[in-house]
Amino acid sequence: MNTSKKEIDIIDLLTALHAGRWLIIGGTLAICVLAGGLSFLLPKEYEATVQILPPREKKESFGFSSMLSSLPIPALRLGERGTPSDISLATIGSVTTRRRMIEKFGLMQRYESSNLTDALETLADNTTAAMTEEGMLAVSVLDKDPQMAADMANYYIALLDSTNKRFAHKTASDRLDFIRGLLLEEDKKLEDKMKLLEQFQSEHNAISIADQSRAVILTATSMQTAVMELGIERQRLIQSGLGPNHDKVKQLEREIDLRLGTLAFLRDGPRPTDNGLLPNKALRLPLDENLFLPLKQIPGVAQEYANLEKDVLVQTSLLLVLLQQEAQALIEAKDATSTVQILDPATPPEIKAKPQRVLIVFLAGLLSLIASVSYVMGAVYMRGLQQRWRDRHETTPEVL
Repeated sequence: MNTSKKEIDIIDLLTALHAGRWLIIGGTLAICVLAGGLSFLLPKEYEATVQILPPREKKESFGFSSMLSSLPIPALRLGERGTPSDISLATIGSVTTRRRMIEKFGLMQRYESSNLTDALETLADNTTAAMTEEGMLAVSVLDKDPQMAADMANYYIALLDSTNKRFAHKTASDRLDFIRGLLLEEDKKLEDKMKLLEQFQSEHNAISIADQSRAVILTATSMQTAVMELGIERQRLIQSGLGPNHDKVKQLEREIDLRLGTLAFLRDGPRPTDNGLLPNKALRLPLDENLFLPLKQIPGVAQEYANLEKDVLVQTSLLLVLLQQEAQALIEAKDATSTVQILDPATPPEIKAKPQRVLIVFLAGLLSLIASVSYVMGAVYMRGLQQRWRDRHETTPEVL
């Protein structure tokens, strides 16, 4: 029974649609004609588009981030930030940029806006900035005048370029001031390090540690050899029959003592007892101002000299890096080259972008068709309800 009822309902529905076909067709056609006529009353709007190459990632040459980027370690993604393309899109869509567009082209009067907020919203609705499928950055502007649309699109790029330059110059100027402040501090530190090194060299007569060490070792070796030769000669004279008090033996002993004293001086450095070994004042002066480093002090002197020299070299290298950064920051602060590369400048479009009459007519016809069919089906449903209500009252006995 249910199947029969469903079949009857479907047949009734098809019958109703067939009966109301002229209403559906006529209503749809009438709405399409009306929508098409109204579309001719809408003002024409033209869309101009400018395309630029995506901005490149700028490599920061100052700070530890550039140093860490060259190390073979996983990157620490701390403080994520947008890509240059994202920043450019945000700049184009910023309130500051749109406000300058409104001031440049008098858009409050053109859009007939009562306040700046309405003009900003209208301009935002008429502007599209996005990345294309090819990876280009495109800016499109809608306007009733083709030339105005092209001029506005191109001016967006001009504002983007000027904004990039302003930020770059400000950043470079701040960095230049910072680097110059560091240069003054580090130059003072280098001067102090060089004074310490100079003072150390003066106190220890340390001019060239390696050469002086080599010279004192060779001299000490030669002196030791001479002492051994004199000792052999003294022993030979004693064995030949000369007594210990013989003049020649005494002369050899004095020469041996002098060489041993000098050897001790080369080994330990000047001592108060050296004055007794060298009674001649003219001979004591060179001992106090000698260029021979004491053998026992060479390791300590060499280590301390290396540390002081290392500090000077490190400070000098740091100054060289800062000088390079200063030169680069100065160039960036004076740089006037364009920050954008225009691939396709906006030109006045020849074909309108709006209104899209075919789309308007299609959507109006589709909505009219749905509304007409719904009306016919609703009418059939209501008649069915009325019929069932009458049938129920006819079959129900009257209650007294």
